[in-house]
Amino acid sequence: MSGLKSAFDLAMDRMQQRGEGLSSLTGEQKAAMAEIARRAQAKVAEIEILFQPKIEAARASNDAEKVVTIEAQQRFEIAKIRERETREREAVRDK
Repeated sequence: MSGLKSAFDLAMDRMQQRGEGLSSLTGEQKAAMAEIARRAQAKVAEIEILFQPKIEAARASNDAEKVVTIEAQQRFEIAKIRERETREREAVRDK
């Protein structure tokens, strides 16, 4: 059992071989990454709060099509936030 590695450990080994390990980030980069993650999480929470009443109203009116549409819009907005977060994190990592 001591020779087995988790998928995470294997991925970290590959990253270190390519020089992309977490240890290669400066303190400033780590702080910037944390701020990006915090902002993204806050935006996701905001989207969830904004869409929740709309979803509940659609469910209360038994309009399944409207529920699906609103949930799709919510997922789209969250995906845009995550994509932006990824781009920002990559920009910080590439500095």
